[in-house]
Amino acid sequence: MSVVSGVISRQVLPVCESLCFFCPAMRTRSRQPIRRYKKLIADIIPRSPDEEPNDRKIGKLCEYTAKNPLRIPKITYTLERMCYKELRTENFRSAKVVMCIYRRLLISCKEQMYYTTN
Repeated sequence: MSVVSGVISRQVLPVCESLCFFCPAMRTRSRQPIRRYKKLIADIIPRSPDEEPNDRKIGKLCEYTAKNPLRIPKITYTLERMCYKELRTENFRSAKVVMCIYRRLLISCKEQMYYTTN
């Protein structure tokens, strides 16, 4: 088999010419890390303007942050970017939803508050 340099796909063997379990190129999609908090945040935001935010999903996000306190900076950064984007487009309803998420996070994660400061 010829040496492949720089191109790694599932159909072509990597440069080492072996199928190693630890090779990131040969890993299936299900084995790659999932950013669950982004999916939870997307599920919280209502699809239509007349819907309310999903309180059950906000609770799940709060439970997730309580179990994974090291993710709090990433979650707050994502919420901050989302809030700025919604304010720039003058979508105040979605910005209120982000503030509701922040409020619930602050109430439920009092012990992990030092993770929110950068």
